[in-house]
Amino acid sequence: MSDIAALLGVSTNTVNAWRKRAAGAKQVEPFPPAAGKVAGMDYWWSDEILAWATRTGRAPSRPDA
Repeated sequence: MSDIAALLGVSTNTVNAWRKRAAGAKQVEPFPPAAGKVAGMDYWWSDEILAWATRTGRAPSRPDA
C-alpha cells in the first residue's frame, strides 16, 4: 500500500479507504484488484493504478510533467 500511496501522493490510510469504500459500492469504480501476491502480500501494476486514478479523478497533478 505504501508504494501506491507514494505513487498517488496520498497516505496509506487513504488507499485503504479507497479499497474498502469501493468494494461494495456500485456507483464508484472499484479499486483495481491485486495483480497477484508475493510472499503473501498483494501487489498491483502501477500502470493499472494510474489508469484507475485518472478515470476516477484521483490522479496526482504533476506540475513537472
